[in-house]
Amino acid sequence: MPPRAVPRPRHNTSKRRFHVVSLHQNAVLYRLSVALSLTSRSDMLQSTGLTCSETQQEEAAPMEESGRPPTLTVRCGGQLATVGPERGEVTLGRDPSSVLRMDHSWLSRTHVRLRPEGANWIAIDNSRNGIFVDGARVEQLSIRDGMTLRLGDAEGVAVDFFLGDVDESDLREADEGLTSEEAIDPAIARAGSAVAARRRELELTQRGLARDKIINAGALIAFEKGRSWPHESTRAKLEQVLQWPAGSIANLRDGGTSPDEESTQVISTAVASPLIAQTIQLALKSIETATEALPAQDSAEYNTRVGAILTDLRNLQTVAADAAKNAPGTPALVLALGAVRRRHDELIERAAAAPEAPLGRRLYAARRRASLTADDAALAAGLPTGAITAAEAEQPIPEPTRAALEALIEQL
Repeated sequence: MPPRAVPRPRHNTSKRRFHVVSLHQNAVLYRLSVALSLTSRSDMLQSTGLTCSETQQEEAAPMEESGRPPTLTVRCGGQLATVGPERGEVTLGRDPSSVLRMDHSWLSRTHVRLRPEGANWIAIDNSRNGIFVDGARVEQLSIRDGMTLRLGDAEGVAVDFFLGDVDESDLREADEGLTSEEAIDPAIARAGSAVAARRRELELTQRGLARDKIINAGALIAFEKGRSWPHESTRAKLEQVLQWPAGSIANLRDGGTSPDEESTQVISTAVASPLIAQTIQLALKSIETATEALPAQDSAEYNTRVGAILTDLRNLQTVAADAAKNAPGTPALVLALGAVRRRHDELIERAAAAPEAPLGRRLYAARRRASLTADDAALAAGLPTGAITAAEAEQPIPEPTRAALEALIEQL
């Protein structure tokens, strides 16, 4: 078994005693804009009177214009490797041919396979002890920019992934902070852990903060691991982007409570919620326009184009559901969420009837007609619910899983 990491304080959100929108107004609307591949981001944000920096737009969409995956940079400890999609599948593990070789007995020779697939990079578990994300074991997943994968255990070897062009000197500086022999300060680690949790909640990446000149990536990683204490001016900038009161980070180091756990004044959603609902409706109209422009179902490009629209609808549904969940008592958001769901279900029924429709679309339509939830379908097929979710999201699935789902569709 791998050595256990030094325990870090957990950012406990269960103590919150008030409801707030998890992302502030501009961030939620930005998420709506980047969730869509068919809608013009600048037009959408301009219609609501808000803006988005070029840096954020570049970070949110690193995919190459050709539709291929962007360059993938992999970091583990002091090792760093960058591969392009033209190289094909690469591996991580103990084997000498691995793009990053890791000499740990609990890791497999080929522990992880990294494969370019469509517009994404896919990480596939090929090991006995597994791969983990946020403490949960996964069989495979699409790699996101800034994502960390743990090998062999939920607290095992950390592998970081970065998409698109990166400043390797910046990443190597971050490595130096991670591999330093400097002891971890528990008080700094407590503050750093809370900052990391809040940063993830607001979907702020280390690269993004570095590009916006808030804090160097290496300094941020060292701080979040409890190895260094940022300068007062840096802490002030961090508190601003984290939407925390001034002095919150120092207060955390001194044993104070996280601003997200304190009983504070309720943040009003009277203005933000209607604006978010309006933006969802605007995005939905853009999707409906794209739907009306679809070619005939027997066209060679139909499946590809309708697939892009369905992906937009799934992304829009996720953002709308998150906004509604975090702003209770706002009917406008719930109604907007319902409209997105109805449009998705109507379109997928049509798409599933097309020649050579992908498995995921046919599965969703079949179980919907049979009034089955994803859990119900998983029980019927003898598969985990995650297999149903992955198939319907049109992610790569193993051949035995595909065969079981095809059999289920036939029965339904």
